[in-house]
Amino acid sequence: MKIRQFISAIALLFTAVAVAPAAAAQTAGGSYQFTLGDRLTKYVEFDAQALAGGGATGRMFFSDESEVACQDVDGVGDPVERHQGFYLSADLDQMSVSGHKAVMSGVVRDASITSLIGQRVLLTVEDNGADGREPDRLTWGVYKPSERRWTPSDAERGEDPGVGAAWVATDAERSDDAGVPMPQDESLGAQTFPFAAYAYVDTTDGAGDILVRP
Repeated sequence: MKIRQFISAIALLFTAVAVAPAAAAQTAGGSYQFTLGDRLTKYVEFDAQALAGGGATGRMFFSDESEVACQDVDGVGDPVERHQGFYLSADLDQMSVSGHKAVMSGVVRDASITSLIGQRVLLTVEDNGADGREPDRLTWGVYKPSERRWTPSDAERGEDPGVGAAWVATDAERSDDAGVPMPQDESLGAQTFPFAAYAYVDTTDGAGDILVRP
């Protein structure tokens, strides 16, 4: 009888282990409405979830009633375009979470300013709880993809065997150095900048709720 009870207990233990839920994925989501010095409404809504194999999935929508000037930052002579308000929506593909902060990145898929389509977007948020003592915070940016139009090579050699090569840079004096893959990925993503590099927008009338789950 005791042996049978012991075997039953072991079986129940393995059953409990088998049905134990997997670790919850990191998520970030919410909506937030605010104004800056122009007193014109800005609104963001987003929902992102980290994927087990890396990267993330989700969507972001942003709208702004203020005037936007698209400047010729590349110096190619493009005229300055002015738009009274705009919106964009993006597919999120990366997310980095640290405590109650999250950085998400993705590609603009739709926008009222067509030149924004295809550009990279970064959204950084800070979840300060629901007690209202300290408001949630955020900042964002839209960036043109990096385009390298030249290839480094040895000008004194007709055929440089190092062109297009990839390697891992390590510290020769440390056996535990995991190394850094080179050349590094130049695409803009959620891990391009450290969390300390982001400056959140300064607003006094933010309304909404941001939730970050590490």
